[in-house]
Amino acid sequence: MGNATQPSLLKSQQKQRKASSARSKAACNPFWAWFAETIAPLGVGGLDDDGIVARIDAEFGKLYPELAFELWGPDGDTVDFVISADGQTPLFQDVLALVRSAPRMPGWRVVAFRPRRSVKARVSAMGHQLSGDQIWYHCEPENGRLRVSLFVEDLRDDNWDILCATSCVLLDMALGEFDAATKIAALEHYPLNDETRTLAPKPLAQLPAELDRYFAATRH
Repeated sequence: MGNATQPSLLKSQQKQRKASSARSKAACNPFWAWFAETIAPLGVGGLDDDGIVARIDAEFGKLYPELAFELWGPDGDTVDFVISADGQTPLFQDVLALVRSAPRMPGWRVVAFRPRRSVKARVSAMGHQLSGDQIWYHCEPENGRLRVSLFVEDLRDDNWDILCATSCVLLDMALGEFDAATKIAALEHYPLNDETRTLAPKPLAQLPAELDRYFAATRH
């Protein structure tokens, strides 16, 4: 008959193994080793220090100059550390590898790619402002993905470039970085006017659900 292990001792051993695993995982990646030792212990309260983001940015930029990060939250006692490729699909594997190498850190959640967000926010750029409720869309299938046309209020020749770029930011917010980069076959921009309204475009806020329905249907 084998030896019985006391439950309290077993839990203690499990915790020690998890802690040891987290330390060894961090040690394999110099950024996470630095982050786990220097930033993570500060917790949510540490983000009140204006210099924290600059310190993270300096260290992150030395090792991953082509990637980006965002800090979201806190959501309760947890901050999301979002790793992004800024929509550059050739860098997606780098993002995934970096996220997989992250150790478990209390109070921190490491996330691959910018997730979906509300498009009610107003984005400002070069003296222009645009929000999701000023953008409408029409989409149709194309080669297993969706071809999307965006219809933008007040889009004119003199603000075309900046409002088109800003609408792309809002599209990225609506769909999330991964879906925006991988599930859109083509993107076109048009002014929202009496002529384009005849195409019955829909509010941008409805696009994520339509995209999900399309890909759910094509998987069957």
